[in-house]
Amino acid sequence: MSDTREQVLGNIRSALGHGELDKARVAELRDHIARHPRHIEPAFSEPPQQRFQQKLEAAEASFAALDTLPEVVAEVERYLDACAAPKHLVTSGDEWLAALQWPESIELRPWVAKGDEKVSLTAAHCGIAETGTLLLVSGEHKPTSLNFLPDYHIVVLRADQLLLRMEDAWDSLRTSFAQMPRSVNFISGPSKTADVEQTVEYGAHGPRYLHVILVG
Repeated sequence: MSDTREQVLGNIRSALGHGELDKARVAELRDHIARHPRHIEPAFSEPPQQRFQQKLEAAEASFAALDTLPEVVAEVERYLDACAAPKHLVTSGDEWLAALQWPESIELRPWVAKGDEKVSLTAAHCGIAETGTLLLVSGEHKPTSLNFLPDYHIVVLRADQLLLRMEDAWDSLRTSFAQMPRSVNFISGPSKTADVEQTVEYGAHGPRYLHVILVG
């Protein structure tokens, strides 16, 4: 720990009237953190997929449920046509996305968003039914820029990746990665703000449109 950080924490302890922690208390706290204990979890009665869709749509995202992975191609093309969006997509390097039979009308360019792309297509690490949230992680072929630079963000999620709660998502991260990814993004709808005169504006800090495709 740096001297500056130790000084700041020491000032906080003094202000709270606490002294230095003894070794037993430090070990107890470290053990508590390592166990990742769960606290009160809100209950909900609707099926996870239904709640996930409702929460997404309440946040102004669009949603499609498909039975099989090959149907993703037709759904992406349908969505782009409906939005009059360009069919030049920058994509994450997920092998199962690249392996789909894409028509010549759709051009895929992998991995790098430079800032002038209009549409990105990525896979999610998981979805959280409780809040209608997507969890996306960064990696060698999963640049975070794909989640924020294009105007249209299309995210594909398998049904077995839909989890109930935020705590389940963190458990999944700990199980899937020996070391946490450099960036973990939670996305619950298109980017929007009402900072100026309480008028909602889309695309303030990221995509104006979010379309989620759930498969299976």
